[in-house]
Amino acid sequence: MTTDQLLVTLLLALPIGGFALTALVGRRLYQRAWIIAVGAIVATWLIAMYLVYNTLFLNAYGAQGLHFTLYEWIPAGDFRIEANFAVDNLTAALLIVVCTVGMLVHVYSIGYMAHDPGRWRFFAYLNLFMFSMLLLVLADNFLLLFAAWELVGLSSYLLIGFWYGRRSAALAAKKAFLVNRVGDVGFALGIMAIWTTVGTLNFPEVFERIPLLAESGVIQPWQMTGLALLLFLGAVGKSAQFPLHVWLPDAMEGPTPVSALIHAATMVNAGVYMVARANPLFVQSPSAMWLIAGVGIFTAILAASIAFTQRDIKRVLAYSTLSQLGYMFAALGVGAFTAAIFHLMTHGFFKGLLFLGSGSVIHGVHDEQDMNRMGGLWRKMPITHITMLIGAIAIAGIPPLAGFFSKDEILGQAWKNGFVWVWAIGIVVALMTAFYMFRLMGKTFYGPSNVDPAVEPRVHESPRSMTVPLLLLAIPSAVLGVALGFPIGAGLIEQWMEPVFEGANEVLGRGQAEPFQVLGLDGFLAGASVAVAVLGVLAAMRLFGFRVPLLGLQAKPRPAVVERLTDRLRPLYTGSFHKWFFDDLNDLIFVRAGGLVARGLWWFDVHIIDGAVNGVAGLTQRSGRGLRHIQTGRVQNYALGIALSLIVVAVGYFVAGGR
Repeated sequence: MTTDQLLVTLLLALPIGGFALTALVGRRLYQRAWIIAVGAIVATWLIAMYLVYNTLFLNAYGAQGLHFTLYEWIPAGDFRIEANFAVDNLTAALLIVVCTVGMLVHVYSIGYMAHDPGRWRFFAYLNLFMFSMLLLVLADNFLLLFAAWELVGLSSYLLIGFWYGRRSAALAAKKAFLVNRVGDVGFALGIMAIWTTVGTLNFPEVFERIPLLAESGVIQPWQMTGLALLLFLGAVGKSAQFPLHVWLPDAMEGPTPVSALIHAATMVNAGVYMVARANPLFVQSPSAMWLIAGVGIFTAILAASIAFTQRDIKRVLAYSTLSQLGYMFAALGVGAFTAAIFHLMTHGFFKGLLFLGSGSVIHGVHDEQDMNRMGGLWRKMPITHITMLIGAIAIAGIPPLAGFFSKDEILGQAWKNGFVWVWAIGIVVALMTAFYMFRLMGKTFYGPSNVDPAVEPRVHESPRSMTVPLLLLAIPSAVLGVALGFPIGAGLIEQWMEPVFEGANEVLGRGQAEPFQVLGLDGFLAGASVAVAVLGVLAAMRLFGFRVPLLGLQAKPRPAVVERLTDRLRPLYTGSFHKWFFDDLNDLIFVRAGGLVARGLWWFDVHIIDGAVNGVAGLTQRSGRGLRHIQTGRVQNYALGIALSLIVVAVGYFVAGGR
């Protein structure tokens, strides 16, 4: 085993070892329960950054990356699966986000969970989650990927339901687990179909053989589409796309660091990563690509419309995550794979910043999450305010912050690749995103204070263990777009992802990106994206107030205007506020109607199926009780029985003969 292979193994061993040790001895460490878990993740981050540097900057492993087998996992006749791992440019890009945000979430949790009696269990679960996500990213075959996929689901279930004493948290964890199982059934069937069709589950071999089988006609187009859609169903569940999006907002019941870890950089990005990783398979089916784009952009506008009216600060961010994930899937569907991964990276940092910032706000106002009971917090929480402002500008797509470059790349590629309808809806979503994010900023930080008078004197800035991660996340939220995406269409991200998506671009007929033209189509598309973002920001600032720290400008919110607009659009407001009644529809179809059907089937099973089986058993038992009296054990009784039987047989014989 080479040094780099050993480091990849350590990348997995450290978090799972941290989980085991924290679970065993964490309770005894009390306030210091975080030491083992955080130490393991810091070491993991250092190793990951070394591998990232080797992969992306030194190109030490070549265009194909580092591939190796740790051991033979399943030797079962012809079905032999090895524990294969790989580090290539796509893996390295994911490692940057997963390990960096994961490490900062661990550090942030030191302060956030300081007074929770179950903190040792929380840090153990965090380490288990990190192991699961790293295993998913590093896996080099579909079955190992699926095992990691399920481990991510298990650890997220444990984290969402961490406060299991609260019924809402327990129900949210169960909902996330069950909804994800729906998608996972499709994913499992897709993996089975790959095995039966290709005869292997190793990524390099599958991605090499699938195009050849499709070209030769061994795999028909309808089979290719079905295979792609089965895999995509798994991504729909894990990345919470319509119609399996309902679990993600309820996942807010977990502690805020969990929200950042799940919604920003890790679990919800697993579906995007899987589709991007399997790009040679998906590009063989234009129908599947079209559907992916449609589901993605519909989810984007649906979630944005719900975020408009939510009052819980974390739920606004949760629906924002749904919307941005929709952007990523729309990018995958239009063939803009590099743009999707670019947005995954930028979104991981600024959404992690926003979620941890919301946790800082909740901590500062003593567990209040309703934005209508906040306001005027910028004075008492200056670090939280300025860092969240950076995150809000980034997600709104205002240059030169990170979100502008990745979002503009998605919209531009959608137009150029012939998906004008995706571009048009995406532009509307960009306007909506800017509006609801600055609505959040206005209701939380600006205008008069609506904090409970009993709580207001105790409102405070969060401790350094919470504000330092905010400051560190604000840096990539501000500069990552310029660092990776400039010049537009020819930045570092394009160079990094070119070897990964080269084959897919050839199938789609896409060459290398052309230089960005300020006065051409590129300039028009970028200008339109910025214009709608600015329009959304200005509209929200006018309605909900604002403050510009450097210029000393500020304005008060206009609640009367907001109320009039709400009254005029009451049906739309009601639908948006109630999440377009998807939860009610699911309750009606799956809980009530499904429960009625289940009760009917239960009655049939108990009274008909079990009744028949129990009836036969009862008849046999009663017959046995009657017949056992014949078995006396006395020879004379048996002789008498034989004699009587012979008499009966003889009488029967003579009667029959007489006829």
